[in-house]
Amino acid sequence: MARGRKYRGFVYTDDLTRPRRFLEFLRERVEPPEVEELEVGPEVAGRVLADDVRAERPSPPFTRSAMDGYAVRAEDAEPGARLRVVGESRIGEEGEVKVGPGEAAYVDTGARVPEGADAVVPVEFVERDGDEIVIKEGVEPGDNLDRRGCYVEEGEVLYPAGHVVEPVDVGVMLEHGVEEVRVRRPLRVSVIVTGSELVERPSDLESEAQVVESIGPVLEAELARLGFVELRDRRLVEDDPVEIERAIVDAADGSDVLIVTGGSSVGERDYVKEILEDAFEDFIHGIRARPGRPFGVALREDAVAFTLPGWPTSAYTTFRVWVTPCLLALAGADPEVVGLELPCEGVKGKKALGVIARVELEDGRARGLPRDRSSHYALFREADALAVLPPGGKERALVLPLRRCVNPFEWVERRRGDR
Repeated sequence: MARGRKYRGFVYTDDLTRPRRFLEFLRERVEPPEVEELEVGPEVAGRVLADDVRAERPSPPFTRSAMDGYAVRAEDAEPGARLRVVGESRIGEEGEVKVGPGEAAYVDTGARVPEGADAVVPVEFVERDGDEIVIKEGVEPGDNLDRRGCYVEEGEVLYPAGHVVEPVDVGVMLEHGVEEVRVRRPLRVSVIVTGSELVERPSDLESEAQVVESIGPVLEAELARLGFVELRDRRLVEDDPVEIERAIVDAADGSDVLIVTGGSSVGERDYVKEILEDAFEDFIHGIRARPGRPFGVALREDAVAFTLPGWPTSAYTTFRVWVTPCLLALAGADPEVVGLELPCEGVKGKKALGVIARVELEDGRARGLPRDRSSHYALFREADALAVLPPGGKERALVLPLRRCVNPFEWVERRRGDR
């Protein structure tokens, strides 16, 4: 690939072939991080599995009762039948009771079903009479019990290689006897923010022409939520080509990924593109989407660099929509990002450009918000999600939720009010 080549068409469209091909291109060119072995526990959450994880034991590990009741032979449990109680099976106990013809044994929910029994009659469907029970409602073989391995068989793949471990996955692996897993080392990421007008803190402001640097802290916070990422460095650099080049070269030497904001558009002081073209082997720049057209990817054997716009909301939007799937792919994970396809209104489409808009979610629809500009993070206070529309626009959009979710208590109250 020639330097400076623009990869046109890298945008969500009805045909996702090109974006997927681009992600595969990244995975083919860049080796995922090395493998390490971890004990299964909370620290595994967020990491990328290097191998398939298989169940070391079945679930359930024995045939267990799904009810408090009496284990019986279904053929004996006709309505009106009297069965002799020969023992009990309690949860957490091995138990040696067996059930023969005309017999029953009391079982707890989750307890082992005694040998000889093939069904459980719930306690509410029997009447206890001394050491006997009277069946009020019959059962069929298999009723009210979970047979050994009915949910997960021993050796079954619980999670494939490339899966990003969720907190609940930790419990699933422990439940199935998995004590150690092989995972990818976290991606080492550095963030470089460019801009001579920027200062670190509000207390550093000396004139109204200066701006508090907010992009870097936001990106650092976003990266901290990704368990497969380790932030190596974050620095602020003035619009000086020598300083920018020094920062990029230094960061690239110790990082898997660089994220550079600003300096990659068409302004007189936009030096980042030229520096990346010299420091990296390939540079893919420019996408058919707004905001985010300065988004680019530079590659070399040991590092990848992403360019983001310099405006705060554009940088954040571009990171969420484009960089996140790329980071997943580079970490060795499945690059799929969960979103929704919803009807979308109030967002003006562009004939030649994709559009990414802030939207609110209401009644199963996405609705565009006013004042959609690139310079103010405050606009995200009222946004529920980002809507991604392909060039030409459509009535439906890919919707990527930001932070809000349905309040279940509000939903319950609403349902009560409907009755």
